[in-house]
Amino acid sequence: MSSATKDKAAERRLVARTNADVHQRIADAADLLGATVSQFLIDSALERANRVTQEATRLRVSRDAFVRMMTVLDQPANPAPRLQQAAHRYREVMSDEHPQKDPERDTDAKP
Repeated sequence: MSSATKDKAAERRLVARTNADVHQRIADAADLLGATVSQFLIDSALERANRVTQEATRLRVSRDAFVRMMTVLDQPANPAPRLQQAAHRYREVMSDEHPQKDPERDTDAKP
């Protein structure tokens, strides 16, 4: 497959249908910028998509709320009882399966 064919395969088509007045207004605006209608539509849609994504994924809080949130996050967490129990069980199981070697009783230990 040639490079040009690969580039074409990677491109996706966007189609928009509208009335003549809206099309003319978009064409006029594109012309004022020296762009094609397609370029104008893609640039405008991408700009709007970025703005919508930023607004939907950013959390805006007051400075006081931010300081309070950071203070809480900087404090150590209180371990949940079930997590403590699980850690204790894990340590017990691991110590049963892998007991610590006593160097005084280990015959393989080197003097």
